[in-house]
Amino acid sequence: MMIRRRPLVFALLLVLCLVQVSQARDWEKDPPFVEIRFAPVVAAVGDLHAAWPQFAASLEAVGMARKVPGKEFALAWTGGTSVLIFTGDYGDRGLYTREVSESVMDLEAQAAKAGGRVIPLLGNHEVLLLNGTTEKWANTLKPPKKQHYQNTIDSFTKAGLDFHEAISPKGRYGAWIRRRPLFAIVNGWLFIHGGLRDPAITRSDLAADFRDALEAEAWSGPFFMGEKNVLWHRDWWDNDQLVEKNLTALGVRGVVFGHTIGAMGTEGQINLKNDRLIGIDVGMCPVYGKSQGAGLLITANNQGTMKFQARYAEGQPVDLLTTTVTVPPADGRCPARPRR
Repeated sequence: MMIRRRPLVFALLLVLCLVQVSQARDWEKDPPFVEIRFAPVVAAVGDLHAAWPQFAASLEAVGMARKVPGKEFALAWTGGTSVLIFTGDYGDRGLYTREVSESVMDLEAQAAKAGGRVIPLLGNHEVLLLNGTTEKWANTLKPPKKQHYQNTIDSFTKAGLDFHEAISPKGRYGAWIRRRPLFAIVNGWLFIHGGLRDPAITRSDLAADFRDALEAEAWSGPFFMGEKNVLWHRDWWDNDQLVEKNLTALGVRGVVFGHTIGAMGTEGQINLKNDRLIGIDVGMCPVYGKSQGAGLLITANNQGTMKFQARYAEGQPVDLLTTTVTVPPADGRCPARPRR
């Protein structure tokens, strides 16, 4: 009987292998990080946390999209050939995790057709969604915080979706999250969710560690949940030596990051430190109520001048910095490293 079953067992194993391969991330198509050596217009928006109206207002403020009249959750790309970067944290706390994620996906497609690009990075709350923490906190936290995570689940179930299936590797939203780059380097500046790692690390090693952790689905492991890794680290901006080591190791001029409301300055505002660190988490979610929306707009010309301006849904733009474009030496691909 065992001999007769071997062909069947072999066939089942082959099918399982093919399924796993088909679900695996294509690292050529979706590399660990994105590098654009020169872009004339770049916008960056920080933590959205399911706040769809503030998300839409932020995009209007930086000139990247506008609301479509008569459609509640629709946006039209207006950025042309510009680059738009989101530094992660699309869900939790607010009411519209699924709607925000869907809108970002739609903007990706619209921008590509127009010759532009939308780069949605991975945030720590995407990790919490995939490692089960969002669901756990929806069941275990006390009000009102438990509702902040129940809102995420409800945004899927109210649309008639099975929550677990939607965020699984085969689900539309789970597959999309698993394809997110960890960081981007544009015009010589690093864009990332939490910030710089302690200890410092090169871009190739950071990308390779990210690839290892993602392929292992190690969403609860030290790479994705480490307190001093790039998705969670806070207050690193107060350590000038650590900042200098990271900028040198990564080969970048400065850092644009989210994750911490009011990092390095005033809550509700985009803050600059030492002309090389820019915090763009303005706390736009109504749970925080610090801002009705904001984004960073960067313009660069062929003469090498680059200008950074904070744009707000309410209030006047604020000029932050004028500097020079520093084109990084790398080609944006992670060099091969021996697989473990």
